[in-house]
Amino acid sequence: MDATPQHTDPSPEEAALALSGIRATQARAVGSTPWFPTWFVVGIGLSVTCILAASDPFAPIPIPLRIAGMVLAMAGIAGCSVAVGRSGSMRPHKSVTDAVGLIGYFVWIFSIAGLTVAFTLFLGSLEVPFASACAGLAMTATMGLTGPLLARWVSRRNASKIERGS
Repeated sequence: MDATPQHTDPSPEEAALALSGIRATQARAVGSTPWFPTWFVVGIGLSVTCILAASDPFAPIPIPLRIAGMVLAMAGIAGCSVAVGRSGSMRPHKSVTDAVGLIGYFVWIFSIAGLTVAFTLFLGSLEVPFASACAGLAMTATMGLTGPLLARWVSRRNASKIERGS
């Protein structure tokens, strides 16, 4: 006598129910995790600020210190990038990435960069020492404060796309 259970294919209704359960679980997982961690954007912001300070042509910084600042900044960017890459954040498959969320992320990045340049020029016109580094610190603070909101918004959009099955 054959003791192996007979396997029957699921009905279309059973398959649809199973798929909706999988999508709901994926959506909960994606929606509960920010698209990128706050420490990542703050680390990148501080690294950019270090670059701005080290490259300020009007700052009385010796060349070896400028080079050390640039190397430190590049190490910071590389370290943040490797750490976020290993954490699995910001690596969803393109099928679950919402285009509007991605566009929102790039608008956020370019807006902050533009405001940082404008603030640098403003501080420079007032002859503030290390104007670009000061603007870089303001940029870092802005990224640290608004980054979590953006990361959660992008995650919610991605989760919604998963739930829709599109």
